[in-house]
Amino acid sequence: MLERKVELPLVRDNPLAQTMLLWMYAVLLMLTTKWVTQWDLDVGLVFFFILLLPFFVMLKWPHQPAVLYIGLMVMLIGKGMYALTTDPLFGPDARGYFRQVTFYSHLDDFIRYATEHITTKWLDSSAYPVFGLMYMPFFKFLDLADPLVIITFNSFLLVLCCNMTYRLNDKFFTYELSEAGKRTYNAVLIIGLLASPALMYMSSVFGKDITCAFLGLLCTQLLLNRRYLLFIIVLFYTSMLRDYSIVYILSFYLLFRRSFKISLLMLIGALGVVFLKVGPTGLLNSFMLTVFLFISPNPFKAFNWDMEFVMRTAEAVYMMISFGLSVTVFLRHKETRSFFAMCLILLLTFGCTLVMVGFVTVTERNLEYGVGTIGDNMVRKKVPVVPILYMMNAYTLAWLFRPKAVHSKKGEACHPRKGQISSLQRISEPAYGAVLDHSEASAQELVARDRPAAGAPGACNALLPSQAVDSEVRR
Repeated sequence: MLERKVELPLVRDNPLAQTMLLWMYAVLLMLTTKWVTQWDLDVGLVFFFILLLPFFVMLKWPHQPAVLYIGLMVMLIGKGMYALTTDPLFGPDARGYFRQVTFYSHLDDFIRYATEHITTKWLDSSAYPVFGLMYMPFFKFLDLADPLVIITFNSFLLVLCCNMTYRLNDKFFTYELSEAGKRTYNAVLIIGLLASPALMYMSSVFGKDITCAFLGLLCTQLLLNRRYLLFIIVLFYTSMLRDYSIVYILSFYLLFRRSFKISLLMLIGALGVVFLKVGPTGLLNSFMLTVFLFISPNPFKAFNWDMEFVMRTAEAVYMMISFGLSVTVFLRHKETRSFFAMCLILLLTFGCTLVMVGFVTVTERNLEYGVGTIGDNMVRKKVPVVPILYMMNAYTLAWLFRPKAVHSKKGEACHPRKGQISSLQRISEPAYGAVLDHSEASAQELVARDRPAAGAPGACNALLPSQAVDSEVRR
């Protein structure tokens, strides 16, 4: 009997099966981490990052194994360095977040407190109970009260942020880019986000910034995929966690939708609000702060080169060089101007938003507001738009290192060597046609001369025109 061969679909080709597999592995990761950390916290942290490797591979990535390996290894090394040298409770907010872990012995007690706070003060809610809804279940599940545990929580979200940024670009990025340039773009983007010292540092401290970046990308993904109900629910929570989150969510959405006019109107509105509330000083600070998004921490201050800040300062220098290269690409290639113009408009809008936030912070503390006053830590505030900065960097390098192409009059690009060969062929076509005509005429004369002997058995072997051409070329 013949056996029928049934080919089962691959898990990677089935989105539902892939999602279920990811969830199952995530639960297994949590259970294993809980068991190991109960024995020893340091060993548990190492074990968590080892088990994170298969989860990372199971996510949807481009078929560029070397890129993924380099990015992940740099991230793990950087995370290890920050875990050894950085205090997770770096400021008053971090200490306030961790205080909730030790104050509420049971998760039910915290949920009652957070629910009451949000329902009564949802228009002016504090970030402490709102952010606690994200990390408190994680801490209480592991049954640990050590601030180092936040490293595992934030690192998991950081991997998801990098993957979501890639997937958004893979599905919705429509700016001019060749196929080879797309591979370069994906490589630089993935390695840049995974190896970003700013993201590695902020995911190593007890803060809400990585969570805000993750929720911003999630809202963007839901909005672009037209999941409006889920988008409204997540946006409501994200806005309570950071009240101006709608600005960077719309920035991502408009960037992928290429809505230049709406972005420009949003920028004009932001500049108008800054001028009315803060004045000309606020407008000047908006432009300065937009530049500081690229070069923060300030590399021109000597203390930023201390061991504590050196990696983030080196990233600022890299971003400064990348911005200069972006200007060069913008001027040389008009195809790139729509993308760079959109990015700069959206970053300037975000800069105006941060100026307003800083102005409110400074005035509430009865401090003097002037030129160059920021009012907060720029490395923290820029985290939600770091993906845009690395998108600009990746787009710049993709155009700088793209294969040189020759464009025909019809606008079709071809490889330089192939273009030279085809041009030589076009030049030689008339001469080749003349040789062909002459050879055909010679062949006909030979056939006519041999026609009297057509009765012979070998008469059928008269030369064909193509054979005459071949023999002519050989002579």
